[in-house]
Amino acid sequence: MRVNPSLLLLLVSLLLPAMALVQNSYNRWDARPPDPIVPLPPKTNQQPIAPKPSPPAPTALDSVALTTGRYMQVETVPTFPGGAQAMYTLISKNLKRPGGPRQRGSVMVQFTVLASGALSGIAVVPGRGLTPAYDAAAVAAVGRLNTFAPGKRGGQPGDMRVTVPVDFK
Repeated sequence: MRVNPSLLLLLVSLLLPAMALVQNSYNRWDARPPDPIVPLPPKTNQQPIAPKPSPPAPTALDSVALTTGRYMQVETVPTFPGGAQAMYTLISKNLKRPGGPRQRGSVMVQFTVLASGALSGIAVVPGRGLTPAYDAAAVAAVGRLNTFAPGKRGGQPGDMRVTVPVDFK
């Protein structure tokens, strides 16, 4: 294909000013002066003032707000004997990885701690599981937990929903 030299000259003469305009806009950004350097305040030899003790923490919210959008005021949340670390240790000890392809991730398991401390309604949070086999293994591991210390609402033990992650590593 043969290009007419006059057409080529016309095309270059039209594009050259546009390219120069673009280049100038980039140069303006590079040519900005740097921000001024602000000196640090002088050091003092004064001891820092100890912060005042904070007021007691407000009442804790149950984890039901994370899954349903409804909030529930509680005085104390259900606790596992030995604390959260003991609960996660027992879950990982009871966790049996299902056969088939290995997967990594976490399954969010939700359950209700009854006023007696027993667990009921153990299920995977919808949309927060891996596969049916991994979800069943996570529910079984949480189902093997001992009784909890029940949460209190209004000074009386009550049923409360708790959500915990079960990690497959």
